[in-house]
Amino acid sequence: MKQLNLRKDLGLNPLSLIVRNSLNSLSAIFIVFLSMLILSSCKKDSDMQDSMKDRSMKDSMKKDMDKSMDKNNVMDKKMTMMMNKMKEMKMSGNVDVDFVNMMIIHHQGAIDMATSEISAGKNDSIKSLARNIVKDQENEIATMRKWLEKNKDKKSSSGDNSMKLMESMKSMSDEDMKMTGDTDKDFVMMMIPHHEGAIEMSEVEIKYGTDPEIKKMAQDVIEKQKTEIKQMEEWD
Repeated sequence: MKQLNLRKDLGLNPLSLIVRNSLNSLSAIFIVFLSMLILSSCKKDSDMQDSMKDRSMKDSMKKDMDKSMDKNNVMDKKMTMMMNKMKEMKMSGNVDVDFVNMMIIHHQGAIDMATSEISAGKNDSIKSLARNIVKDQENEIATMRKWLEKNKDKKSSSGDNSMKLMESMKSMSDEDMKMTGDTDKDFVMMMIPHHEGAIEMSEVEIKYGTDPEIKKMAQDVIEKQKTEIKQMEEWD
């Protein structure tokens, strides 16, 4: 009775107490619900940020891979361009002249690929080999150009033997070379058959050519490039 009277004195009848308790419970439930919403929203934001970071990292890795492949694709394109130029070259019928013209294009292809190796490769021994290729073959191109200025009008004296120079290119065109993305490995993989093509062309010159200077140059190409092939095979 005293407790009931006290509630009456305070203006708290049983019904109002029930209502107030219900409101308090609802408020507590609402606070819990709101807290859950806030936590859920924070988690979503965190997950979204993590997802964006993952996507950004994947995009960055893909770009790095694309850059690496682009560098090697450039090297592959240089090889293809060289092959196309040699195939499109108009033969004179003189083995010496045709050998020199073809070898200038061939050497330039090697220089272009070696330049890519020098700029993008990582292996010191392969980069050193690439520098030697550039130096030696630039000098040989200069010598061949001088000889060509004096002998470019030489008449055909070899029948169809000049076409054997074109046939010697098959060892390069038949190669199914798939780029790995590793500049050093791709350079070696491409340069070995490239050198082998130069050796085959030089053997044709030695057999069917008539100019002593060019036949001597062809012999030098064979010896030098066989040595370099051995270096690349031992590294590989």
